[in-house]
Amino acid sequence: MLRASAERTSYHARNVGARAASREWLLFCDADCAPAPKLLEHYFDPPPCDREGLLAGTIADHPEHDSLLARYACSRNFYRGERGLQGSDRGYAPTGNLLVRRAAFEAVGGFAEGIRSAGDVDLCWRIQAEGWLLTRRPRAATAHRHREDLRSFLGMLARYGAGASWLNRRYPGSSPRWPLSPYELARSGFDAVRHTASGNGDEAAFRLVDALGLVAHNVGYHGANEIS
Repeated sequence: MLRASAERTSYHARNVGARAASREWLLFCDADCAPAPKLLEHYFDPPPCDREGLLAGTIADHPEHDSLLARYACSRNFYRGERGLQGSDRGYAPTGNLLVRRAAFEAVGGFAEGIRSAGDVDLCWRIQAEGWLLTRRPRAATAHRHREDLRSFLGMLARYGAGASWLNRRYPGSSPRWPLSPYELARSGFDAVRHTASGNGDEAAFRLVDALGLVAHNVGYHGANEIS
C-alpha cells in the first residue's frame, strides 16, 4: 500500500500512484466506482492510436443505488460523459474512470496539486494542448455509488463550484458559475408545486434539489479551491 501524506488531496494521491506504476497506461478509478467486467479489454478495443493520450470510459449509475439523491443524480446525468454534468464540449472526463497514456501524463507533469476540485478537467485540457487526443470508450464502464445524504451532496456541489471558479481564472471564460437569480429559484419552487399536484413526487423533490444545488454551487464559486 502506498502512502501519499504530503497533502490531503486526491490529485496528490494520484500523482504518487502514477509515479509508482510501471506500465504504458495509467487507469484512474475512484473509490466509489466499481469496475464493470472486462473494463480493460473494452478500453483497448479498438487499440488506441499513437496520438490518443486520454481514453474516457463510462461512469454509470450503480444498479443497487435507489435513494432519492441517487435517482436525482441519474436523472440529471451527472457523470454520463459528454451529456452529463462532468462532460464538456471542450473535451474532458472525470477521473472516476479515465485511462491516461503515461507519456502524455508525464509530459504535462501530472495533476495540479494543492487544489480540491477540477484537477481532472485541467489535466485533460493540458494534455490535449500538447497535441494528444481524447477519445471515448463507452463500453469501458464503472458503476458509481452516488452520495446519499443531502449535506454531503450539497458540499460536493459547492466544491465543484470552487473548482469551476479556479478553472475560469486559469482558462478565462471556460467555466462560468451556474446562473442564480430569484427567478430561477422561484421557477424551481413553482415546478415543485406543479409536480406535487400531478403526483410526481420524485420530480418535485428534484426541482427543490436543483434550487439548493444552484445555491451551493454559487457559494462554492466564491470560495477557495486551493487547500490551506
